[in-house]
Amino acid sequence: MSTEISFSTWNINGIFNSVLGDKTKNKDFIDSISKIDFIFINETWTNTCLNIPGFEAIISETAKPVTNRACRKSGGISLLFKSKFKKYVSIIKNTKNFLWSKISKEILNSDRDLYMCGTYIPPEKSKYFENKIFEELENDLVLFSSKANILLLGDLNARTSKLKDYISSDGSNHIQDTSGNSFQPPQRQNLDSTTNNHGKKIIEICKSTDMRILNGRTNGDSLGRPSFHSKNGTSSVDYIICNQNLMPKVKHLVVKSPNYLSDHSQVITWINLHQTTNTINNTPLQPPISKLPLQYIWNNESNENFKKTLKSDELQEKLSTFLENDFSSDREGINKCVNEFENIINVASKKSLKIKKKKYRRNINNVANKKWFDKDCRFERHQLRKLANQKHRDPNNTEIRSAYHTALKDYKSTLEMKKKNFHFDKIQEIEKH
Repeated sequence: MSTEISFSTWNINGIFNSVLGDKTKNKDFIDSISKIDFIFINETWTNTCLNIPGFEAIISETAKPVTNRACRKSGGISLLFKSKFKKYVSIIKNTKNFLWSKISKEILNSDRDLYMCGTYIPPEKSKYFENKIFEELENDLVLFSSKANILLLGDLNARTSKLKDYISSDGSNHIQDTSGNSFQPPQRQNLDSTTNNHGKKIIEICKSTDMRILNGRTNGDSLGRPSFHSKNGTSSVDYIICNQNLMPKVKHLVVKSPNYLSDHSQVITWINLHQTTNTINNTPLQPPISKLPLQYIWNNESNENFKKTLKSDELQEKLSTFLENDFSSDREGINKCVNEFENIINVASKKSLKIKKKKYRRNINNVANKKWFDKDCRFERHQLRKLANQKHRDPNNTEIRSAYHTALKDYKSTLEMKKKNFHFDKIQEIEKH
């Protein structure tokens, strides 16, 4: 059993794309979430429930604009979690901005349940933003923190720079409180030096509710890497935040490098699990697992072929040796007898019957598997990934940033062109007939 449990948030910038299609069927998307236990997908722009093998899904409503003008859906939060956790997860609150769920303390090294919240807060000037969002968030944190540990994940559109998310005792002349709740965490780092109103509100909420930002102060993200990447610059707006008491259980956090699926990076954290009890399966230890025996195809000719093989000199010799063997009547002798007879049957089967091959069904409709995805597409994708890694290592380098967004634009244009040309050629081919 794993000794840790993973949580993630990712603003996917729309599940469906005219060029990429359904991103949840893309191999790079599947690879990004396959090892994650709980992940909030933000800005799905859809109310459609996500269907991914091995995962359960819970969705929120999408947001409606404050104006009367017609426009696309906004927001949309989907919680994906491994199916093995299904009986340990329940929904607490589900709105267009907040998706609260409870994870039972049975699978955590804690005497408290874990309430996790996936959130998307629109930018301040967005027609989808409502002033009451922060008040609602603070009220929820106050209410739920009395019942459980808290984990807040999502795109807050909050730029916090290195503002302290706790009440500092620096310069205080009175005797300091040394209780657990007063513990001051390490100074938070952030490569994004800008603050905005959303960021200041989040900092004040953290101070008043004893919540702590994990970005920039956790192993794996000691620099505070940016999570949003535009051609004009980068910023840190996607966060994972927890209550003070949960911090010691946090192992590490990473902000992944950008890719073509979204202009936001995926953020992941790992929390220690109970290491002594098999709570998830709640079953005794199982013996070592062995491969299933080969399966054979039995058709109209199999009967004669099998009997003919058994009559062959090789098999007759094996059968004679088997019959002449004086097996003991204890467990060891019985096992030896069964194993030798099974070996004779297997030899005859392999010589006379066809072996049934296991077919692996893949539900991943990766864009790279499309017939129009040729060597030009693969080359541009390779170049884009190289630039993404360089940009992740040096996010403030404007030259690399510009090259990355140029490559991203070119890659998407190439995909669109290849797709259109392929379908045009197919139509032309059909019309000729």
